Amino acid sequence: MKANKKENIIIVASGTGGHIYPGIALAKEFESKGYNPIFFVNNNPAAQEIIKNSRFQYVVFNMIGVPRKFSFSFILFWVKSNFAFFKSLKCILQTKPLTVIGTGGYLTVPALFAAKVVGRKIFIHEQNAIPGKANILLNKIATETFVSFSSCEEYFDNKNITVSGYPVRNDIFDVSKNNALRSLGLNSDIFTVLVFGGSLGALKLNKVAYSVLSHLVSNNKAQVIHITGAKDFERIQNLVGDQANYKVFAYMHNIAYAYAACDIVISRSGAGTVFELKALKKPAILVPYPYATDNHQYWNAKEIEEMGKVTVTREQDLTEENLLEEIEYLKRNIKETSTKNAEKLPQEIIYEEIINCIKY
Repeated sequence: MKANKKENIIIVASGTGGHIYPGIALAKEFESKGYNPIFFVNNNPAAQEIIKNSRFQYVVFNMIGVPRKFSFSFILFWVKSNFAFFKSLKCILQTKPLTVIGTGGYLTVPALFAAKVVGRKIFIHEQNAIPGKANILLNKIATETFVSFSSCEEYFDNKNITVSGYPVRNDIFDVSKNNALRSLGLNSDIFTVLVFGGSLGALKLNKVAYSVLSHLVSNNKAQVIHITGAKDFERIQNLVGDQANYKVFAYMHNIAYAYAACDIVISRSGAGTVFELKALKKPAILVPYPYATDNHQYWNAKEIEEMGKVTVTREQDLTEENLLEEIEYLKRNIKETSTKNAEKLPQEIIYEEIINCIKY
């Protein structure tokens, strides 16, 4: 079904890249079919930068997270939520979207309730193995709920659920290893490790990974792509100094090059990372963010540990010794596998389900 006269689709994606990137994957799918995606995003500079780079139209909302306990911040949260509700209502009435889709974060609650008030069918996508509170609430009014993990279904009351998987970025498949290595100034005959911690931070992971990998680099046993996050970039860059084969980045918008260049990955286990590693069949050492709500990063990691090329280490257990052991283990057991997959991508499944629901 092609869109008529560039019908609008609103995608609400607030919070971290873990909510933004699946929204972008969905937006590209809808755009390819003739629709006009419009994002509702929070006033988070990192999120806005990601959306700007995607070149999609977006509206910014001034929201804060739900406070843990009653305080002035709790009152402020409710005030901002009400403003977000009425701003969403105004934008929805102006743009007349065909539907509104939420991919997570606290902004989705006022925005999707506003869409429901004006009679739009609403859809949500839950990325993690354990759903967030916003999606548990929105599931009660959603036309359909899409989940990445089948184990997530049991948490929802409304059982109109589709196990779709996580919408991964198509561009992660588009770069060859040789081109990626050349672009990053790395050698084609040295074992390559990618390290990144995600937007939630990874100070200990950065520290331990640097300690282990800098020795491997100095002995010409490895080369490294280390994405530190903004908070830790200067410290790690200063430690690395002039080591040519240890590349340090605060952030990498086109992570497809890092994925293509590396032989193994050391990272957190947000849902996006987990499903990208699964799609690319990359060996990985996952160190879940220990303060994630409901420990969902740990359960995300455990879901793909059975792949056989993935190990999971809790941050409190992470040491230089066991990280080196896990790197050596994966290095010994690497096998070349194709990332080409004839199956439909999750965004294609979600697109078809939404269009079918809207049509009938």
